[in-house]
Amino acid sequence: MSRILLVDDEPLITRTLHTLILDEMPDVEVYGVNSALQAMEMLKRNVYDIVVTDVSMPRVSGLELLDHIKKLCPICYVIVLTAYDSFDYAYKTLQYEDVRFILKIEPPQMILDAIRGGLDKVRQYFSVTQDNQRIRQYLKDALPLLRQTLLERLLRFGEDLPDRAICESSGIGIVPGQDTLLAVTGPMKPQEKRQEICFLALSMLRDRGLMAEVWYSESSLVFLIQSEDGADMPSVILGQLDRLIEGADSAIGLSFAVSSRPVPWARVAEAVSVLESYAHHALESNRIVLRDPLAERKRSITFGDAFRWRRDMEQRNLSGLMDSIRSCVLLEGYPQGRNGCALLLQMHLRERFQADCLDGVKVDGYTAESVLFHGSFDSLEEWMAKVRTLLETLFMGSRARRLTETDDMLDRINRYIQEHFPQQISLTQIAEHFNYNSSYLSRIYKQNMREGLSEHIVRTRIEAACQMLQGSNRSINEIAEGCGFQSTKYFITVFKRVKGMTPKGWREMR
Repeated sequence: MSRILLVDDEPLITRTLHTLILDEMPDVEVYGVNSALQAMEMLKRNVYDIVVTDVSMPRVSGLELLDHIKKLCPICYVIVLTAYDSFDYAYKTLQYEDVRFILKIEPPQMILDAIRGGLDKVRQYFSVTQDNQRIRQYLKDALPLLRQTLLERLLRFGEDLPDRAICESSGIGIVPGQDTLLAVTGPMKPQEKRQEICFLALSMLRDRGLMAEVWYSESSLVFLIQSEDGADMPSVILGQLDRLIEGADSAIGLSFAVSSRPVPWARVAEAVSVLESYAHHALESNRIVLRDPLAERKRSITFGDAFRWRRDMEQRNLSGLMDSIRSCVLLEGYPQGRNGCALLLQMHLRERFQADCLDGVKVDGYTAESVLFHGSFDSLEEWMAKVRTLLETLFMGSRARRLTETDDMLDRINRYIQEHFPQQISLTQIAEHFNYNSSYLSRIYKQNMREGLSEHIVRTRIEAACQMLQGSNRSINEIAEGCGFQSTKYFITVFKRVKGMTPKGWREMR
């Protein structure tokens, strides 16, 4: 309930105003005092929404009381009454916010209107304050999800983090663009222990003055670690991780694959994919594996290759996947280019069919691991034939997941996008074409494809644009129009966001 305090050295005036206000506004509490000193005592004990005060009072004036009120409670609305039309009085009241100056000779209705207006302002202030509190709480709850989304875009899709100021406001504890040391855990049992391990590891690293952030992948924790003073990070981190393993329950099976040196920021995503593969093979007797992921992974295998392989697997496009694998191997030559391709292929297979999918699968007497890494195949064609048979076995055999209704829906939608991306297609148009609710389609697509449908359309167009840029002499305008972009300017903006450079720069580099 709102409270109003009346202050006037004439009791008749306070009684009259008291009756007048309650007759018009029975849902408020009204109190009256006959001096500014009494008002100050009242203000010590209670909070008032409105104070109506006379100017001319003995010992302490109304203007002195006004100054006291605004220092004590700035949001209190004050109405100053005076019998004198003095510019000096009015000028002094203008120094404060939420103050109204009214002559006593004005009709009583003017005072009532001023009180109503003051109550509305106070209620509006508290309403906005409550909304702000709700918004702040919502943002606080959303920050962990925002951090994980930004890190996923960095480590899975190769998109850079926002600038440092936005990262800091989002709670991301590392600096974009700075060389980063990586530590990736192997699969832990049970999965619920990941939260505990994450908290302990971050605490230990930050206690040593290191900047650290963590991303939750499907089965691992990926730690990104930086140092401001250029300290010998690998030795410090290995010591901390060793302590963490010693203190953890052995049943968890905690292990780490750690980069032997800080990784350049532009290559963090590809380094993580290599370390994840090593982390899955960490042995019981050697719980920390130290590797240089960039020395063991060929530069010719780019993040774009990884994205295309994943897309082909999700769409069960075996021919496209085999063509991509062949192209990547040929960039380095066989057998030099084979190892990097095998690592990337193994990572995708384990992600697609779960970690144990390769156990027990054999191709002409070779285990899946032998087909990928250790088989003594003299030629690229022989190795490619074994890989194709392995993929066919996984996709079509008893171990492959059966197509569900959702899988079929996604397959049809992806084929539709591949066939119609040069046209102006959108989520709403696709939903109408397949008779789905657009919100439902957006949610299901993102859950299963790990990216939004609109994002997939953009990536499909950009990949098609890359092929045109590399394989034709068509102008940028023609390529933009041929890939479904509404304008050349928009095409250049999107291309630069996805690829990190303009279409012209990308063509010249290739």
